[in-house]
Amino acid sequence: MPEPSLGLIMIVRDEASNLGKSLTPVASCFDEVIAVDTGSTDNTADICQELGAKVFDFTWQDDFAAARNFSIAKATADWLFWLDADNAITPKMVADLRRKLPEAPAVLWALEQLEPKGGQLWQKRCFPRCPEAYFVGRVHEQLAHPADWPSVATAVRVRHWGYADHSHSQAKGRYYLTLLNQMLEENPADFYARFQLGRTHYNLREFNDSVEQLTQVVQDEHARMANPQIWAHAHFILAQAYERLAKFNEAEHILEQLIESQPSNGLGYFHYGRLAYGRQDWQAAAEHFAQTLMLGVDQPFVDLDPAQTLFLAEYYLGRSYERLDRLAEARAALERAAMKQPHNPAPRTDLARLLLAQGQAGQARVHLKQILNVSPTDRAAKRLWAQTEALP
Repeated sequence: MPEPSLGLIMIVRDEASNLGKSLTPVASCFDEVIAVDTGSTDNTADICQELGAKVFDFTWQDDFAAARNFSIAKATADWLFWLDADNAITPKMVADLRRKLPEAPAVLWALEQLEPKGGQLWQKRCFPRCPEAYFVGRVHEQLAHPADWPSVATAVRVRHWGYADHSHSQAKGRYYLTLLNQMLEENPADFYARFQLGRTHYNLREFNDSVEQLTQVVQDEHARMANPQIWAHAHFILAQAYERLAKFNEAEHILEQLIESQPSNGLGYFHYGRLAYGRQDWQAAAEHFAQTLMLGVDQPFVDLDPAQTLFLAEYYLGRSYERLDRLAEARAALERAAMKQPHNPAPRTDLARLLLAQGQAGQARVHLKQILNVSPTDRAAKRLWAQTEALP
């Protein structure tokens, strides 16, 4: 049986400055590249053609799903992977992806990593070319497919730098608001569009508008049943919006409601712990961070690095224990945090400070040496090292 072919589909517009980072490294790795140009005024189409892509013109309709579906219609490969011009993957990832292609229809997920802030987002990136697989939604479009198709996590990591320019990011957010409002005009019951609307308002620092939209999502019983992850994430952003508005009781109430509904959701406890820590409620923070670590973190949906989340839970658990004068537990938590991120100086700095306060200069030096070996100019570590020299 011949190996299935793998194609790349892209929608592009005035992306000449990005294609050298996105398409050039991997164009030859795919059996076919489809580039749908939605109205470029630069030499985007010429660059794509020079790299071997088949370029098709498409009149922009304020609808990302329509453009992506047009790219699917022009493709001939058995499996399709989508990429934007401000995204990048490596040739090795394409090779690994080929080896991951299953024999039966499935959806393959990749982790998008936002630069430079480091947010993360799991996305459906690869799927078989067939009429049952298509995109829906004017913006933040989603892949629709038969419910019985299994989901397969891959090692593909997609770099996304499209939000690095603040002014461009703001303009993009404003445009997305327009499209999301159009989606809600067409279907007021679209909780996913309302979730993204609330999330976009939050990113634009329009916290009252974010509260208005996300409140409707968390009160939507259909959203809770249809997509518990999105429903839960709406609680997290809503609580953060309330926090930005200094409405801390409302933020706590939202997270308490979520924990009551989803008691095994470790992220709910993490966000509650973060909120309590910010309010210097060390006991509540410690309890909720400990619960996060006990439950763990499920596969992420948006804006979440699971390893970073568990590190932060461990680190702030240690800081909370210290403030509660539970010093042995504080030290143990900080040591676990240091093991989770060996090159992060924060937990080792706090460990050294804690050990110094207990007169254990020798053990403090062990941690400070590790910091200074990696970052010889670290000011906090150098300052603490000077303090150890005054002790036996």
